[in-house]
Amino acid sequence: MATTAGLLVAVPLSFIAARNIMRDISVTVTNLVLILIAVPVGAALGVLASRAARDLVAPFSDDALALVGVLVVAVALAYGIARMALPTVEDHVPTRAERVRRAVLLVVAGALALVGLLVLALLFQSAGTAARSVLGWFGFVGSFVADLGEIFDVAFVLIAALAGAGVLAQLASKLGYAIRRRTPRSVVGVLDVVMGAAAGALWAVLVGQVIDWFYRIDEFRTVVLIPAVVGAVVGVLVALRGMQRGEVRIGLSIYYAARTVFNTLRSIEPLVMAIVFVVWVGAGPFAGSLALALHTAAALAKLYSEQVESISPGPIEAVRATGANRLQTIIYSVVPQIVPPYISFTMYRWDINVRMSTILGFVGGGGIGSILQQNINLLNYRAAAVQMLAIAIVVATMDWASSRLRERYV
Repeated sequence: MATTAGLLVAVPLSFIAARNIMRDISVTVTNLVLILIAVPVGAALGVLASRAARDLVAPFSDDALALVGVLVVAVALAYGIARMALPTVEDHVPTRAERVRRAVLLVVAGALALVGLLVLALLFQSAGTAARSVLGWFGFVGSFVADLGEIFDVAFVLIAALAGAGVLAQLASKLGYAIRRRTPRSVVGVLDVVMGAAAGALWAVLVGQVIDWFYRIDEFRTVVLIPAVVGAVVGVLVALRGMQRGEVRIGLSIYYAARTVFNTLRSIEPLVMAIVFVVWVGAGPFAGSLALALHTAAALAKLYSEQVESISPGPIEAVRATGANRLQTIIYSVVPQIVPPYISFTMYRWDINVRMSTILGFVGGGGIGSILQQNINLLNYRAAAVQMLAIAIVVATMDWASSRLRERYV
């Protein structure tokens, strides 16, 4: 479960942490400042939308059949609307009205897909809880399903925030191009400086709020006023510098930021993460799964990104020569070269997580490690020896299975 959750996060993040993919990305100052303003606003709107979705689904949360019905309807509508927005054959250049209609339809389809994810999380939690008491010796299967539902439930807010930030950032980028195309250059310069100050102040205040959350400073001047002034000055300087160059290269900045986050998370041992999550969500398998998933995402993202950086540049140049955009270039020239190593790294991490999950049980991370600790504390060494033998058998079996899979698919 932790490997699956970490994999879903690591795969998309690996591309923004690859230097050869991000090196040549640049935007105009207008687009940059609008995107910087749109990202936190979109994330906040995504969080509000997630709360509205919870309120919408709440009346059906105790009825499994109703949840299944809502899930089927949401998925069917999302699929149908997405098909309407993305025609299989494009026989003419779409007009502006058609592009707007397609964008609105895709946003609606994405919202319905998020509702389906929330309903699926609730179904997993209820089904896993019910199966845990019915399956007897195989109750761990029910626990697995319930924990998976809890992970989907926790990730729902994050996914909604990221989706809102992405949608609003895309709209801000379109608005930036429209402003530069239709507005006099002198006016654009003034707007860039003003919006740069606003973007810098906004992000500085957000950083101040994060620091205040950690250290409980509770002083308006320290966590809001001073960061806003400093951020506004930095924003103005960045805007003026970008106006001199014409464009701002943000690709490498995103690359270094992503690498810094991955390295920071990898430097924290899963055992320490498990202790933090036990304090946050309580003792049990859910805390251990979150700790392993977070460490897995950071480790796999770094390994994946290094593999992307080592691919052959020939296919990329060939696909770009056909006029393909960045997304098409990644799909048709990058992805075919990285599938085998991605599978190999995933299986390797899967094997690591199986062994690490035992250790996390000693700090309240659930699983057989918790039972092993209890027997050791009770001096029940015979039962502890049996459990250690079971752990050895599972690890050996996983090693054999992963080696066979790597031999077959890599």
